[in-house]
Amino acid sequence: MVWFWDNAVTIGTVVMAAAAIAALIYAHLQISENRRAERRGNANELWRETLRFAFENPKLSDPTLKLADFNYDSMTIDGSPEMFQKYELYVDTILNASEEILEVLPSKEWDAAVRIQLKQHRDYLQSPHFLNSGYLEQYTPKFRAFLHDALSEKPKRYA
Repeated sequence: MVWFWDNAVTIGTVVMAAAAIAALIYAHLQISENRRAERRGNANELWRETLRFAFENPKLSDPTLKLADFNYDSMTIDGSPEMFQKYELYVDTILNASEEILEVLPSKEWDAAVRIQLKQHRDYLQSPHFLNSGYLEQYTPKFRAFLHDALSEKPKRYA
C-alpha cells in the first residue's frame, strides 16, 4: 500500500492520460458517425428530390411509358429542345443521387432501386449523344462500372 501512495501522482497522471486518449477516440468516433449520418440524410434527401421531380414531370420520369416523343438524335422531346435539356438535367440528378446513395448506403435494396430507376433511361444513357458528351467523366470509375452493368442487363418482360 505504501508503494501505491508513493506513486499516486504517477498513477494519477497515467489514468488521466488514458482518460484523455479514450475521450479523443470517443470524440473521433462520434464525429465520424455524425458525418456518416449527415451523408445518409443527404443521400435520402437527394433521392426524395428525384422522386418529387419525377412526380412533377411524368413525361420525363419514364420514357419507356411513351408519354412523350423522345428523339435522342435531334435532342428533342415532343419537338422541344428545351424539354430535352430539362430531361438531361433530370437524368443528371438521378445519376448524382444514385452515385451518392450507393456510396453512402450500399445495400441490395438500394442497388435494386437505383437499377430500376436507371433502366427507365437506358435508351438515353446508351445514346451516342450521351456517350460522346463527356457527362460520364464526372462520375467515379466504380459508379461508371455499376452503370454499365445496370444498363447491360436484359429488360424483364412481365406478362
